[in-house]
Amino acid sequence: MIELAIYAISIVFSFYLAWGMGANDAANPTSGAVGAGAVTMKRAIILFAIFAAVGGILLGPFVMKTVDRGLVERQQLSSDTVIVGSLTAVLSAAIWVTFSTWKGMPISTSHAIVGGVIGFGIIVNSSLIKWNNFYIVLLSVIATPILSFLLAFGLYRFLRSYFQKTRSDRNNFTLVYLLIFILCFATSISVLNQVLNWGVAESFLVSFLISLVFSAVATFGFQKKYGKFETTQSLAYLVLVSLCFSALAFGANDMANATGVFVTPTEKIMGRPTLEIMFLLAIVGAAGIAAGAFTWGYKVINVAAYQVTRLNTLSGAAAGYSSAITVFLFTVVPNALIGFGIPISTTHSAVGAIIGVGLAMRGSAGIDRRITGKILTFWVLTIPAVILLSMALFWLFSHVLVIV
Repeated sequence: MIELAIYAISIVFSFYLAWGMGANDAANPTSGAVGAGAVTMKRAIILFAIFAAVGGILLGPFVMKTVDRGLVERQQLSSDTVIVGSLTAVLSAAIWVTFSTWKGMPISTSHAIVGGVIGFGIIVNSSLIKWNNFYIVLLSVIATPILSFLLAFGLYRFLRSYFQKTRSDRNNFTLVYLLIFILCFATSISVLNQVLNWGVAESFLVSFLISLVFSAVATFGFQKKYGKFETTQSLAYLVLVSLCFSALAFGANDMANATGVFVTPTEKIMGRPTLEIMFLLAIVGAAGIAAGAFTWGYKVINVAAYQVTRLNTLSGAAAGYSSAITVFLFTVVPNALIGFGIPISTTHSAVGAIIGVGLAMRGSAGIDRRITGKILTFWVLTIPAVILLSMALFWLFSHVLVIV
């Protein structure tokens, strides 16, 4: 009976962490669009909530496996230990995320939950920790912002060069169509092949057809509304597309942060198939993320969108696409190669992209060093701070409850 009570409390804290993720991480997909003035903050948050939910429910199971059993051999632990450990991991991460959001700092909720899992793992039995996977996560701490930075720097230069010349409506139409097609194809083939387990050939064919139709509808919808593919309008539209795709990628990679640690304990209690459990938990996470975005989301969006650098529609589009592509690559490609997605920081990706376009636009003078330094400090502190919190909380809970 006490096991069920602790589990129920844990699910409540999971929703709380999802709320904190929505509050802190809503800035990741939306900051480029809001900072560029392409969309109001309210509309950006609505788009974020919708597409993050879609990404989390369809693609979230990729990374849930990593957070649930890719860091600690949880199958070898008792049900009581797993449930209390899951509660500890979520609560310690939620405390740090709430504190950082209150301070307006965009931190990595992915690394917060990783720290929470490692913390209780150290107390229970450090030999059960899969240190190689943890080191891969640490490597992503460095690789993510660098890759996003380089992509954003290069894409901004390309788009600036492209739009500096007078382009016909047909050229702009083609560019917009191709960019939407690429994003749609990457998403649909991943869902069909890796979530629904379709064959490669049929996944490729169906994804190609879906992308052809979706891109045509999206592009002709733009033409019907605006009439012409003028440069300013085309860039604004690309910023909105990048916001939606980035939110989708965020949901795919970060939904596991709030719910991934509960896959094994939920399996033990409900006795349902793993994939079914993952989808049910993803729905809980999606609801919490939406709630957080609509309450405290504006706090971090204001910092990321306006205080790191000054954005326009060109730089906003480059930053948004680069961040989305980085997150999506880390989510899907490792799953295909090594069997699990890497829970990277969408925050590191988004801020790295914004810094990249800032430097591409104005050099070092285009970046606010004080704000950037403060953000980097919170990044460095996240994993060790949450590990210590998790260790302390697990020790406390295990002694108070006397069941571990």
